[in-house]
Amino acid sequence: MTEWFPQFGEFEIPVEIDSLQNISFGTGYGKVSAKLDARHLEMIGYLEKSMPTVNIHLKKVPNPPANQYEAKAISFKNGDIEFKGHLHRPKTLPSKTAMILIGGRGCYAGATQYDLYAQSLRSYGISVLAFNKRGTGNSTGDCSKATITDLASDIKAAKEFLKSQYNYENIGVLGASAGSWIASKTSEITSLDFIISIAGPSTSVRDQQLQSTKYSSQFYKFSETASANALKYTNMLFDAKASNKDFKEFQSMLEIAKKEGWNSLLDATDIPKNKKDINSLWVRRHNYDPAKALKSFNQPYLAMFGETDWIVPFKENIELFDQYFSGDRSQLLIKVIARNAEHGTETPEEYVKLPSGESYWHFYRISPQVLIEIVDFLRTHKFID
Repeated sequence: MTEWFPQFGEFEIPVEIDSLQNISFGTGYGKVSAKLDARHLEMIGYLEKSMPTVNIHLKKVPNPPANQYEAKAISFKNGDIEFKGHLHRPKTLPSKTAMILIGGRGCYAGATQYDLYAQSLRSYGISVLAFNKRGTGNSTGDCSKATITDLASDIKAAKEFLKSQYNYENIGVLGASAGSWIASKTSEITSLDFIISIAGPSTSVRDQQLQSTKYSSQFYKFSETASANALKYTNMLFDAKASNKDFKEFQSMLEIAKKEGWNSLLDATDIPKNKKDINSLWVRRHNYDPAKALKSFNQPYLAMFGETDWIVPFKENIELFDQYFSGDRSQLLIKVIARNAEHGTETPEEYVKLPSGESYWHFYRISPQVLIEIVDFLRTHKFID
């Protein structure tokens, strides 16, 4: 049974959402009648006998956090590469657990001082390390040449920094999208006390790319010929040789992609600039299958997927997670499907009509399930109080 803890003024109102659609409760301001949208975890209603009518719109959130925290600028090294970032720490709650954030695909510099995960989670008693990946922001190195092995070694260095400089009992990671592969790879070279995967695959890089191509072709309603060509190109990313012949084939396929419309699905790092560049494509530098790591990971694992995500489709990935965390290890795995959420766990903006006939405007935003489930996961396994 899920509990709802919305705030109305200074009053906390517990409501069980699994069994109720029509809701009535009292507050210090009077009685409220409301309708529940259990799918999006929101509630609309009005304050009875109010003149003029006072309408309410409540959204599910975790229990109110503490608001004392700091974001301390830090630096650490992995060999000759120096990393810059911020360690977010709660001031009023004991911080026995630290989490390292692992970003997804791409060479972008996150605003580590204002990272949204860090700002949210630090309020619940967990320290969060957000840093610029190699070659981005103020960190040195070259992101465009980095392999998954390089990035995993960077996370290991971040863990060793936290362990040597701070007295944390537990250190885990949160990987988003491709960052979940890096999390699994990291677990092969150092111990992690937990892994949180947000829209991250349990499949290999190749299988994920093929699945994404298949589902995107359906989503965009490509013709059978276009879908077949998109799959052919995806396989070329892994199989083509660094030769003049195969480079010309890439160029030919890219012309076809423009005509058929599936070129928009390609990342810049999916397009070789010359024949030598074929061996440096992102999928080759990060070609990885997490099966071995997931089968041997013996710590708590939270796997969260978007219900409408076609980049990392939940069905195939959950099936593999169940295989990898089988038997007694199944209790280590928590699987969550964020309702109506896309790859970035965003839920779309739309008018939501309730069965009773009432409707409200649902704004485009990150699914509230993400933070709620992360906090519940950390509390369940005693990583935070």
